[in-house]
Amino acid sequence: MRRKVIRMTMAILLIGVMSLLSACGQSKPEEPVVDTVQSQEQPQKAEETFELHGDYAIDITDLGMALKFYLRIREDNTFVLSANRQFSDDRGSGTIGELDGTYLMIYSDSTPEHSKTATFERVGPNLIFRSTLPYGSANISFEKEDEENPEIVYYLMADKYVYEEYYDTYLGYQSVDGVKYDYVLDLGAGARYKLVSDYALGEGLPVYEEKGSFRVSGGNMLITPEGEEELMGSILEDGALELDVKPKNTVDRTKVLFRVATTAEHAGTWHAQNEAGVRALLDLDYFGGYTFTSSAEDGSYREEGTFEVTQGTITFTKEGQELSTTGTKEGYVLKASFDAQQWNFYDVAIQGQFSGGTMVNEAYAANMQLEADGTYTLEILDQEGDLVLVSEAGLFTITAGPMSYMITLNAEDAAVRVGDIWPTGLNMTFDISGTNYSFLLTK
Repeated sequence: MRRKVIRMTMAILLIGVMSLLSACGQSKPEEPVVDTVQSQEQPQKAEETFELHGDYAIDITDLGMALKFYLRIREDNTFVLSANRQFSDDRGSGTIGELDGTYLMIYSDSTPEHSKTATFERVGPNLIFRSTLPYGSANISFEKEDEENPEIVYYLMADKYVYEEYYDTYLGYQSVDGVKYDYVLDLGAGARYKLVSDYALGEGLPVYEEKGSFRVSGGNMLITPEGEEELMGSILEDGALELDVKPKNTVDRTKVLFRVATTAEHAGTWHAQNEAGVRALLDLDYFGGYTFTSSAEDGSYREEGTFEVTQGTITFTKEGQELSTTGTKEGYVLKASFDAQQWNFYDVAIQGQFSGGTMVNEAYAANMQLEADGTYTLEILDQEGDLVLVSEAGLFTITAGPMSYMITLNAEDAAVRVGDIWPTGLNMTFDISGTNYSFLLTK
C-alpha cells in the first residue's frame, strides 16, 4: 500500500504501510532531534531529548487563520486531533509510524484509493509538518510566506506541552540610567518565550521584543534568545524567576526579577463613550488593580481599586470601600458601572483605525474606524480607478463565534457585514457589486 510522504529531498514512495506500522511502539524518543533552522523555530540543545507522546498545541494564526487546536500522541503511537484539550471531539485520529526520522500519521479513515496522511519531523520538543495536515474537513497548509517579507516563511508547528508548570505571564521592572522599564515575559507551549519591554510611564509601541526557547534544569531556568547563546537563570522558592534580559538592543543584559502576573489574562485597556459624549478609560493591571477615569466639560473623575473575575462576571472594589459592584466581561466587551453611570467598554484591540486590502488580486483597499460609542465608519476604494465603492456608517456589535469572536457591522442603510476578530486583525467579508471579497484589516 502506498502512502504519500512529502519531503523536500525525499521520493514519494515508502517501503509500505506495514513496514511503517511495524515501527509503531518502537519510535526512538531518546534519539537526537532534527536540527532544523527556520524563521519561527529555535531548536533545543542537541543533548536534550523528549518523548514523542504527549499533548501539543497547533496555532495556525501565522498561516492565515485564527485557529488553535490540539494533538495528543499516546504511548502506543496512536493520535487524535481535537478542538479542545479535553479531546472530547475527534477531528482526526489514527496511527503514527516512523522511518529514518520522518513520522507518518495514517488516519483511520484512510484507504488505498483515498490516502489520508500527514508527515512531520521533530525539532526539540516540537513537531514541524512537511505536508498538509487533515483536520476535520479541512486540510491545513504546512507553510506560508510572509505577505510583506517573502524571506520569512511560517511553518505548521505542533508545540509540545513541556515544563507546563512554568507557563504563565511574568512581570519585571528595571531602571537603567534613570529610565524605568517594564517587562512582560510569557512562557508557553513548545518551551517558547516572548519578552516585551516598554517605558514604565510610556504608552505605545514596545521598546524591545525578544523571542526564544527555554528549558528547566534543576533549580535553573535557561533561556536561548533567537540567534544567541543560552543564558543561565534561576527559579526562586516562591516561583519568581531571575533572568538576564535587556530593555533595548543598545543596553547590556542584567539580572531582573520576574514575578507571576496574577491577572495577566484580564490585563488591558478598555474604552467607552456614553450618549452624552463623555469618554471613559478603564485600565486593568496585571495584579488585580484597576484605574477608571472619565472626562467631561464640567470636570473629570478618577477612581482606583481592585478587581476579580469569575467566569464572565467581573467585580470591582473601590479603594477605601467594602461594598463591591459587579459587571460582565466577555471577549472584547466589558460592561460595568462607575461614578453612578453604566458604561459599555470595548477592548483597545478593536478600537481605532483599521485598514487593508483584498486577499486576492483586485486593487481594493478598505479603511474602517471603530469608536468607543459602538459606532463605525467604512470606506472601500478602487485604487486603480480611484473610485469610492463603499462609504457607510453605523453600529457594530461583538459576539462569540464558533472559532473566534465576530464583529457585525449594521449600517444605517440596513446593510449587514460580518467578520472575524483575529489576533492579527479583522478578517472581514465585504460585498462589492454582488461579489464577496475577503479583507484583512490591521491597525
